[in-house]
Formats: sequence, C-alpha cells, structure tokens
Amino acid sequence: MQRRSLLLSLVGLVLLVGVGIGSIWWLNMRDEAQRTLVISVPPGTAVRLAAGDEIELFPQEIVLHLSEQDTLVIQNDDDETITIGPYRVAPGQRFIQHFAGPGTFDLVCSLHPSEQLRIVVKR
Repeated sequence: MQRRSLLLSLVGLVLLVGVGIGSIWWLNMRDEAQRTLVISVPPGTAVRLAAGDEIELFPQEIVLHLSEQDTLVIQNDDDETITIGPYRVAPGQRFIQHFAGPGTFDLVCSLHPSEQLRIVVKR
C-alpha cells in the first residue's frame, strides 16, 4: 500500500514538473513569435521639421506581418504633439498599434514632409 502511494506521488510530481516546464516553454515561444517595431521621435524633431530639415526616422511605408504578430510602437520623446492617422501622440506618450487583419493603411503623418505614411500588413 505504501509503495503504491509513493508511486502515485512520484507520478504526480513528474506531471507537475512537466506541466511547469511546458508552460515556461510555451510562454517563451509566444514571446519570441511577437515582434515589436519601436520608432522613437527624438527631442527637437518638430523644430527641425519646421526649419525644413528632412528627417528620416522611418520610411514612408512600413511593412508588418500578422504571422509574426508584429506591433508598431511610436514613442514621442519630442516636446511637440505628433499626428499618426487619426491619433495625436502627446509628448512623452506612445502610439501602440496591433493589427487584426491584412491590409494597406494610408495615414496622415506629421513626421514626413509629404505628411503621408503607408502601413502594409501582410499575412
């Protein structure tokens, strides 16, 4: 009877350890599958743009992939508000965008001289 109890306890311990290791592996795999494109708008950007300087923070077309679970993050470290599409990003704030489906999004962008930004989301 004691032997059976010990055996059941060992089986339970092995299962518990296996579930724990499997959970850690799954979380790590999930984190690795997600990619984040972070664009930081440095201090003084608005002043430079107003002076006519061309600033290449990021291209006018950004390509993201649903299969990689890409996320776009624009961090505004400048002292002026910026515009990305219908959103205004105040100084010190970030714009975070996850995409649920593929598509092409043409947005107004105050960081480009043409004030245009295209985001292409692929499968």
